[in-house]
Amino acid sequence: MQKHKILNWTGRVCGLLIIGFFLLFFVGEGIPDIDNGKGRELLIFLPFTLPTILGYIFAWRHPVKGGGLMIVGAILMAGYFFYLNDVRTGLIYGIPSGGVGLCFLAAGGKEFL
Repeated sequence: MQKHKILNWTGRVCGLLIIGFFLLFFVGEGIPDIDNGKGRELLIFLPFTLPTILGYIFAWRHPVKGGGLMIVGAILMAGYFFYLNDVRTGLIYGIPSGGVGLCFLAAGGKEFL
């Protein structure tokens, strides 16, 4: 198997796990908080995760552009938590998303089915 295909599929599988985690987090933590009137914290965090989620979806068709968007999302998420002086959480959220984005970028822009 060609190297760019391995990198692309690694990004797809690992990205699915990351995006699944975010979506389960939003459903599990977000909906009860919104029901209790505490949804403001989720709404503040949501814009920082959207580039990562949209980048993953976009990367299925355009790996390089989607990977770049995922890296931007990872930087935004990490920066948000660094701003809140929560470095560990920033690294936990930023490194996996950035790594998946790098996998898509390293696929070398070879578009394939």
